[in-house]
Formats: sequence, C-alpha cells, structure tokens
Amino acid sequence: MEEDGRSRSTLSSTPTGYNEQLINILSDRKISFLSDHKSESQSSRRSSSTPVSDATEAWVMSHYHYQPQRNKGQTCQEISRCETIIDKNQEYAGKCSEALRDMRLAGSNSAIINSKTNELNSYKKKVEESEAVLLSIGPCPVKRCPKHHETSMEEVMDTETGQYNENDPEFKIVSPKKAAKIQPELPKTPVKTANKYQELTNLPENNPQVPAINLKLDADYNLTLQEIHSMFPETENKLIKGFISIQPNSEENRQKIIDLLRKNNKEFVLSEAREDRPLKIVIKWLPINQDKEELKDILESKGFKIIRISQLKNYRQKTLYPYFLVDVAKKENHLNIYNVKTIKHLKVKVETYRKKNRVTICFKCSDFHHSAKNC
Repeated sequence: MEEDGRSRSTLSSTPTGYNEQLINILSDRKISFLSDHKSESQSSRRSSSTPVSDATEAWVMSHYHYQPQRNKGQTCQEISRCETIIDKNQEYAGKCSEALRDMRLAGSNSAIINSKTNELNSYKKKVEESEAVLLSIGPCPVKRCPKHHETSMEEVMDTETGQYNENDPEFKIVSPKKAAKIQPELPKTPVKTANKYQELTNLPENNPQVPAINLKLDADYNLTLQEIHSMFPETENKLIKGFISIQPNSEENRQKIIDLLRKNNKEFVLSEAREDRPLKIVIKWLPINQDKEELKDILESKGFKIIRISQLKNYRQKTLYPYFLVDVAKKENHLNIYNVKTIKHLKVKVETYRKKNRVTICFKCSDFHHSAKNC
C-alpha cells in the first residue's frame, strides 16, 4: 500500500540505502532532541543548581544506541507487526481524508473539521513512526519467508536430483530414524492386461433372436410337441406362465410351426422381437378434442412412422385426458421424437409411456400375459 509517496514493501524487502537513511533520521532526531534538552537544562540551571544534563544526555545516547537483540523469527514478526500498523493507519487515513473532503463540501463546523484533521495527522504520524522502525530493523533475515521474500524452490532445491542444497544455512540434517529410507530401484515389469469380454467380439453380427411361439397348455400338448420335435428337432420348449414357449432356430422353421399349429386348430400367441416392438410415447398439453388422424399426419410429416395413436381415458369418470399414446416404429430417427417441442404452434411435452404394474389381459380371448394384437 502507498500513502503520500511511501510504500512499506520497499522498507522491508529492499536492502539498499538502509545505513544512510537510518543515520540521517537518527542523527536529526538526536541533534534536535539534545539541543532542546540542553536549552531546557541551561534554563533550569539558572533557576536550580541540580546537575541533570549529564544524566539526560547519557540516557538519550543509550536510548538511541541500544537495540534489543532479537533472533530471526522475532525480527520477522516485528517487521510484520509494523507493516500491519502501516496498512491499518494508511487505510484509516484514506477514510479520514474522504470524510474531511465531504465535510468541507457540506460546510460543516470548523471545530469538527479541525478534530478530523488532528485525527488524520495522528494516523500519518503513526505511519511515519512505523516506517522509521522498519528502516532501523532492516530487511527480513529469514530467507525463506514467503511474506517478505519471493524465493522460488528452484533456488533452494536442485531440480535434477530433487535434493536441497546443503550449503543453505536453513538446511537441517535429521536423524536416520526420521529420514526417509532409500528404496532400491526395482526393474519395471510390464503389466499384462486381458479383456475378459474378448469372446463377445467373436459373436456373429446381425444375428437377431427368432421370436418364440407360445402354445396354450391343453390335454394333448405332449402329442403336439412330439410332432414338432420330429419335424424340427432343434427347437427348445419351456413352460412359462401357463404357455409352452417354443423357440425355433430360424424364421423359416418358425413359419412352418405356425402353419402346423393352425392346421391342428391349436391356440397360441406369437411373441414379438425386441427390435420389432414399437416405441411407446405420450404427448401432453394438446387439446382434449385433438383429432388423432391430424396428429398422425403431423408426426409423419416430421419423418416418423406412426403405427397407432390412442387417447388416454379415465374409465371411472368416463372422461378423456389431454394425453395421447403414440406407437412409433423403430427406425433410424425414431428417438428424435423426444426433440419435438411444438405441435400446431402449441408447446407440448413428449415422455416415455410408463406402464402400470398390472397383469396384461387379452381383449380377444380374455386370457392373461398377452395382448390381442398377437393372439
């Protein structure tokens, strides 16, 4: 910080010119003090015969020549204390100067202005006294002091070996118990890595799973399975939720099994492949009376293939919701439907359909765990 052209940083970190400044300041103060004291002592001699001039002069000489012995840490603390005093008083002096300027502009009382001026002078006096103390102390003797010296670690540590310079006076040798042990340099062996999913890369690409055929369990199911196994021995059969899941190995065999079951008048349900199942989304914030065919045309004009659109209902109150359930065919851009923000200049919200945790009922045969679409 700077005040009236002075800076405390130059007083505590620059070692040049200390002796000349110190001698000039102390000599001026000593001469002025001695001259004043001698004049007072001469006047006192005329009135009193007590010889005090020699004692006073000796006290002044001892006061200006005596300096208490401090170690490096105490000297650093004293410099910091003086710098703190300078900073605070410079800050107070700046605020006091602003207040004085405001008072003079406002035309305040002269007594108040004089009081404020005396306060400003006291702050400046404290700054001058602290600067004189800094000049008498000199620079900070602690070389590694981060507050008063800008020393880099490169000056203390050897960058090649990573060791501190032994010629540094601040360097201390510790006992072997506290020192770090020298670790032997072991040869670096390469780390062997293995990909446990390597076998998955050898799987044939574009090999979708063939959807299963769910045969309804009846009394003579065993005869039906024997006939299928005799014609297609590579099929697998599992009992799942009251249905026999027949898993063929190819689309061609699947179609032949379907024709055989229809020929024998067997009840069955077809499963859909995961990639053939449509994406179900819900469009919100549209009018309740929105035409579904118009909405389908709007979505298809944006490049989506729409399979079906239905409006959600409240079956208890027999009312319609402003929500539309849309089945979107899975194409290359089918996920872009989530980016639709407006329809017919109305702001809409597109969300994934959250299916209720209930058992699926077929509206065709009134059976469970399948829909009427594949029954």
